[in-house]
Amino acid sequence: MPIVDSTNANDNWFEILALWSRIANWIHYRTSERELNRQIKCFLIFLWNEKDWLKEQYPEKSHEIESCINNSKYMGVVGNLANTVKHRRLTKGSRSPVTQTDYYGRITVKDGVTRRLHHINIGDAKYVEIMRVLRIALQDFEKLRRALR
Repeated sequence: MPIVDSTNANDNWFEILALWSRIANWIHYRTSERELNRQIKCFLIFLWNEKDWLKEQYPEKSHEIESCINNSKYMGVVGNLANTVKHRRLTKGSRSPVTQTDYYGRITVKDGVTRRLHHINIGDAKYVEIMRVLRIALQDFEKLRRALR
């Protein structure tokens, strides 16, 4: 089995869903803060890569794909964060006014396990918890995938 099955148009998407399952169920998997942060970074990159996978699958709809992404605040946030992970800082124009913050909320779950869940400044002095950003961006990509069929 190849590492990347380029003949399977859903190969990247299945990786995204598997990563999301691990991230969303971090309590079940007893994921450490450091590992959760790594998983979020990987998720950002895979989710942003989906744009290129869709453009490869639907080259005639490339403009529609870019337009949909440009019209989604959360897809733009994912783009900025993924490109920051990839390049250390944004090397091209920003897709959104997103900035990382040092602010986080601490949640406590059963057995006293706590996690810091960071907040992202999405512009207009609005701060959104990272899990919400990821969930909405994933939903927006799901809608885009359905619309392209």
